[in-house]
Amino acid sequence: MKDLKYFDAHRRATWLELFFDLIFVVALSDAGEILSETHDGHIPLGQFLHFVLMFLPLWWIWAGHTIYANRFDTDSRQHRLSTLLIMFLLIVISAQVSAGVQDHYALAVACYCGARLIIAGMYLVSRRKHNDRGGFATTVGTVFAVGAAISLCSVLLAPPWSYPVFYAGIVFDMAALVLLNRRLHVVPAHTPHLVERVGLLTIIMLGESVIGISAALAGIAWNPSNVIAAVSGFVMVSAIWWIYYDSFHLLEQRKLATGHSILYSHFFLFSGLAILASLIRHAILDDLDPGDFRQLAAAGTVLFFLGKQYGYYMEVPELRPYLLTNTAAVFALTALVLTLPLGLQGMLVGITATMICYVLLNLRYRHLVRGWQAPP
Repeated sequence: MKDLKYFDAHRRATWLELFFDLIFVVALSDAGEILSETHDGHIPLGQFLHFVLMFLPLWWIWAGHTIYANRFDTDSRQHRLSTLLIMFLLIVISAQVSAGVQDHYALAVACYCGARLIIAGMYLVSRRKHNDRGGFATTVGTVFAVGAAISLCSVLLAPPWSYPVFYAGIVFDMAALVLLNRRLHVVPAHTPHLVERVGLLTIIMLGESVIGISAALAGIAWNPSNVIAAVSGFVMVSAIWWIYYDSFHLLEQRKLATGHSILYSHFFLFSGLAILASLIRHAILDDLDPGDFRQLAAAGTVLFFLGKQYGYYMEVPELRPYLLTNTAAVFALTALVLTLPLGLQGMLVGITATMICYVLLNLRYRHLVRGWQAPP
């Protein structure tokens, strides 16, 4: 137990965790490519749902490993080898997304279930690392193993019946962790480490968004429209960075119980970021129907703010009035922008302006933040 990083007063994310985050973002970028393809200028609803359904299992692998590492990481050889194997399986799943997962469904499901079973095994062999007599590790390990078994059963069925069974395993995992919430309190989340992990992954995803801007500009003839879109896209990414990290340190000062409010909400945040990054690309290339652009812009904005605000709403209740009013103001401004008869570049500029408005609205509670930081 003395080697457990959980008890390190100055704990930071390990280099292996950073490597894992990079591999995860590569896999997510492949899933995000689903939104880059248009059909006669349109992205059908089925294509959007395909993106979400591919995004979910990739994120759940990352979340499951993060929950484990947050409490049981010893940075041992066994831990490193298990994590590297999970990373390899993520790469294989990512390759199937690029190739068309319908053609290699069984392989993708086997890799997903293999990653989840490895995480379950890591829990079960760690049951003596805390003074809770193995209750936490045994419970979570068993839940993850059962969830993986349910998902694996989907390969026995033909589409479309195989898909509900596969996702039933993921829903089982999430629901069980919520229902067993009180039992998981025996080993509270390591707050600074968990907050750092989600923060590091978010900054990597923002970097991927900037790479997407550069890739969209490569090989096209520059003109005022795509230059405005590129500049606006970078300003939007910068505003999102400001919105996300301006009060980020407040979460580190809280004592999280399970950390689920932070971890689960980031699924929506990461999905929203991927959608908004895709919108920047489409605005630069001007290859998407304005109606589809409006729908994706609304979905991306709502998902991003839902994911960003929920953790603060649950863990920093003093901010709730500001969170509600600021978010309502941004949603109203976004709705106004999307109802105006604008082109893709104009709508992107308008959405960027709403992000900047949120940054300015945040100044209303800076005096509260200074008061919390003042020494007693």
